[in-house]
Amino acid sequence: MPRFHAGAATANITPLLGCSQAGSMTDHIGTEIHDELHVRALVLDNGNARIALATIDSCAVATEVLDDAKKQIAAETKIPPSHLLLSATHTHSAPPGAFLFQSKPDAFYQRWMGMRIVDCVRMAAGRLQPAKIGWGMGNEPSLLFNRRYLMKPGTIPPDPFGRTTDQAMMIPPAASQNIIRPAGPIDPAVGLLAVHTLDGNPLALYGTYSLHYVGGVPRAHISADYFPLWGKHLLRLGGVTTPCMTAIANACSGNLNNVDVMNPPPKPPPPYRRMDEVAAILAAESYRVWRGIEFQEWVELSAVLDTLELGVRLPSGSDVATAQGILSQAGPGPYTDRSHIYALETIQLHNGYGPTVQVPMQALRIGRLGIATLPGEAFTELGLEVKKKSPFETTFLVELANGYHGYIPTEEAFQVGGYETWRAKSSYLARDSAAKMVARALQHLGKIAA
Repeated sequence: MPRFHAGAATANITPLLGCSQAGSMTDHIGTEIHDELHVRALVLDNGNARIALATIDSCAVATEVLDDAKKQIAAETKIPPSHLLLSATHTHSAPPGAFLFQSKPDAFYQRWMGMRIVDCVRMAAGRLQPAKIGWGMGNEPSLLFNRRYLMKPGTIPPDPFGRTTDQAMMIPPAASQNIIRPAGPIDPAVGLLAVHTLDGNPLALYGTYSLHYVGGVPRAHISADYFPLWGKHLLRLGGVTTPCMTAIANACSGNLNNVDVMNPPPKPPPPYRRMDEVAAILAAESYRVWRGIEFQEWVELSAVLDTLELGVRLPSGSDVATAQGILSQAGPGPYTDRSHIYALETIQLHNGYGPTVQVPMQALRIGRLGIATLPGEAFTELGLEVKKKSPFETTFLVELANGYHGYIPTEEAFQVGGYETWRAKSSYLARDSAAKMVARALQHLGKIAA
């Protein structure tokens, strides 16, 4: 039987100071680096096939950037694009890898980040060594809250288009008497994929969890958020003293966060403290999972990747005319008023998008572990449905994978409205897109499970 090998690597993608930063509707500039940004890659080889999993410390990365990186990686490592899973972590304190509201990506940074993604996977492939692998699933509900809440009639302010039809509100005032209930569930599942050398030293730990990000970062700071802190706490708990790559990917968290609005707000902690607390709590559960993993010295590897054609919610002619009128009165940007921001989004959608778009859909198999991906900020209901219907014993979800196509709300979310459904570059797919993506993900999982 062929021998199983694995290799891991990291590559620095920290930008220059003065860079634009994503994570806000109005662009702002990074003037301090709190912690470095990285790509983190794991390559697996079973003698018959290779796959690579890589996370990128970015809010979102454009599909074309990742497609170019995949082509170069395939040429250098013989890992086909279908077997390469590249996903953004969704830190809100990094340069934009895609055009997000008024934060335009810097073309030089995108090219450089792409080259570093290639470097990272190449290094991981160059470090292949005999290894064993295992995975498990834990549960950590205490860190998660659905950030959308159904509110009493008449208590939600008008949306950016002047409508008063929203029934759901993102992060309402804490302990508000106007809150009826959360508008959706959470997904507390903690996934962990562990790779060890044959003599038992940890080589790589790859996790998944449905937490949007934590924040608590000063506005001008560059930071990878809680994602690398999770790895540091996990290695400390495991007493690891040898090199070990840690990476945690975002599962379906488009409507989840770490903010409890059902109770009076606590005193705001100092910057970075809350993300460290979250990382430590999540690492403790990940460590519990790690200790229970049964390792295998060979597993099946396969993957499938294709594109799915989805509709685009383009603005009407009257929408465009209204937006043009708003901006003519507002003058040149940048804008801080939401009506101006969404008027600009309307014009950009009108000028830059067609009636349909092709989005990447991918699934991977690692033994009896299935990994399904979604190319945007997917609502947690999507991940829950995929896992419920998956043919695999264990299924991980990874969002913001292989590109960025905005929020992916459910049809029910569109019915009650709210920020994640407001038409913009961050939310432009047709209302039936979530159902189509779930169906394609299950189709892919069924194909590679057979």
